[in-house]
Amino acid sequence: MTASQINNRLQGILTNIGISLTALTDQANFARDLGLDSLDVTDLLIQVEASFGIRIPDEDWGKLQTVGQVKDYIANETIFDSGQSA
Repeated sequence: MTASQINNRLQGILTNIGISLTALTDQANFARDLGLDSLDVTDLLIQVEASFGIRIPDEDWGKLQTVGQVKDYIANETIFDSGQSA
């Protein structure tokens, strides 16, 4: 999956939960900059798991606080899932 595909799919998820495209920068913090509460972030990460066919372990959820961190996580997981080893 390309970075552009990840970005487009993630933008779709975020806009579906009410986030403006203009607010979506890699540095945008979900709570501080985008106004998401813990339930919103939980919903977002569940949608990311479903949309990208990945599983985010519970211990990683707290580490994913910005749009860029989620993009990087997805990129790493989809590369791993495509059969390439790290």
